[in-house]
Amino acid sequence: MIRIGPSGWTHPGLLSVWPQGRSGGAPFDPLEFLGRYFGCVEVDATAHAVPRAEHVQRWQASLAEAERTRIVLRLPRSLTDLSRDPADRAAEAERTNTALQSLVRRKKLGALVAELAPGTIFGPAETRALIELARAFPGAPLVLEADHGSWYERTALDTVGGAGWSLAHVEPADRWDAPPRDHRPTGPVGMLRLLAPGRAGPPVIGALARRARLLEPRVDEVFVVAANGGRESSAPELRLAAALEIKFVLRGQSPVPAWPEIVQACPHLAPVVVLPSGPDPIP
Repeated sequence: MIRIGPSGWTHPGLLSVWPQGRSGGAPFDPLEFLGRYFGCVEVDATAHAVPRAEHVQRWQASLAEAERTRIVLRLPRSLTDLSRDPADRAAEAERTNTALQSLVRRKKLGALVAELAPGTIFGPAETRALIELARAFPGAPLVLEADHGSWYERTALDTVGGAGWSLAHVEPADRWDAPPRDHRPTGPVGMLRLLAPGRAGPPVIGALARRARLLEPRVDEVFVVAANGGRESSAPELRLAAALEIKFVLRGQSPVPAWPEIVQACPHLAPVVVLPSGPDPIP
């Protein structure tokens, strides 16, 4: 199964793309709304801080009716910072695991993503840290993002898989030490990320969709996340647009459901989406 979705939903720049004309005076829930259209939504804010249990419970409640939609959650980067005291990292991992239990119990957690610092090289210390981190999240679907080619050699792939991690298929880079375009999966989860600071053109969207299709039969689930290329100032509505375009390609170029405001913000979506025939007020 391939699950596609955007990264984040709280950016102020998204206010103009949420549906208007709500009824009943109830507050609008962006996550609940995105759950109607996407198979996954990534929580990006947790890369910078340990999630709070009440926030996690709210996310789970927002997606309670979206049976097919999963949360992809980025682990705090501090958990893979080997310069920190191991005891501090372990305590932070325990707090994070405790906060995530409502998602785990409801089977709404699609993946926990740990991102290694740029340039991190595969080695014994890094391996020990990954093993310790995996022990802190028993039974959770763990995904590792590494941008150095040393993690994609045979010994490293065996080690990563043995430690309980699925190594993500990161976007190729033009560097001698960059990861390869493809590698043997190390676990049951496939992860692809679109890192486009602006609009991703059809060739980029098509290439990512093809990678997802090739990966699908080799793992249990593939998550395709449309992010912003690490630029917080980039237009956040383009993440939603890219996720819809990827769905369009993967559905054999069959138009996918969307809503009027996202097409107004991103007119290039008009040929790839189908809009509701009547008003669809948000309850």
